Amino acid sequence: MYKQKSHSEFTGFVRVQGAREHNLKNISLDIPRDALVVFTGISGSGKSSLAFGTIYAEAQRRYLESVSPYARRLFHQMTVPEVDNIEGLPPAVALQQQRGAVSTRSSVGSVTTLSNLLRMLYSRAGDYPDGAPIIYAEGFSPNTPEGACPQCHGLGRVYEVTEQSMVPDDSLTIRERAIAAWPTAWGGQNLREILMTLGYDVDIPWRDLPRKDRDWILFTEEQPTVPVYSGFTAEEMKRARKQKLEPSYMGTFTGARRYVLQTFANTQSALMKKRVMQYMISSACPLCNGKRLRKEALAVKFAGQDITELSRLPLAALHRLFAKYASSHKIDKKHPEKEIVTGALQKICWPAWM
Repeated sequence: MYKQKSHSEFTGFVRVQGAREHNLKNISLDIPRDALVVFTGISGSGKSSLAFGTIYAEAQRRYLESVSPYARRLFHQMTVPEVDNIEGLPPAVALQQQRGAVSTRSSVGSVTTLSNLLRMLYSRAGDYPDGAPIIYAEGFSPNTPEGACPQCHGLGRVYEVTEQSMVPDDSLTIRERAIAAWPTAWGGQNLREILMTLGYDVDIPWRDLPRKDRDWILFTEEQPTVPVYSGFTAEEMKRARKQKLEPSYMGTFTGARRYVLQTFANTQSALMKKRVMQYMISSACPLCNGKRLRKEALAVKFAGQDITELSRLPLAALHRLFAKYASSHKIDKKHPEKEIVTGALQKICWPAWM
């Protein structure tokens, strides 16, 4: 807290009056700019309510008021803070300590939202091929149906699952876990016992099974549900079915390739994803050449580069490329949202203009 100063002394300060966000009780204070300021206090005293809920929220609100409703959709907007007035507030960024979500689609750009700004930049100021329609910002994202490459679905790589990758040792029997790609423990046992019900021999070497049987077990998209007699031998299971005994449960079969691909796409466990990946053969997508986007988006250029090429630049190189635009405002005036694009460039290059 700083001593009250006259109005003429407020140059270089952020002045907060009547902050009541969350647990703040009509707080007023002056905060020096161009200085490192620390808020301290016991848990629940209002540090975050003042720094993030009031000061940063108001700075964000003022910035977003200057851009179009379309551009606002690209940002996570905070609520309007409970405060009487804030003076001397510059544009602000907030850095918060949190874990990024584990995802094959995550990058530094997506976690920091810098990718949002680049997509808006290409949408509004990109060089389009003659006759090409304008692509909205979502069309430059590999995580949306509008932007994702139709072959690799925005991953940049295609994955092939083969018999050799899933069955590394064909001298083993199914009971001996020849299908290494299947889950271990109960999950694998469940699938093996379902195969017994379906009439497959799980006690001969995998290579001795008929080709049509091997192909069905590995690659079928069918998911039959059948009675399972847990712990029974093949002969015991046949007798139990003939006598119409009550099964242990009804089990649903999943082919090995289907299991691998579904697990890879849907699991939230990094360890599980890593496990199934060892049974997949990965290569760059031949349609987008690993760039993850539709060809229409990749045809749009800025500074002679498509958005994927620009996104792969080191931050220092990105800063040098954009600095001249941020300082001179050299944006094509035919675009109606020139100011929005310039603002995005300035945010990307903020060390050059702060």
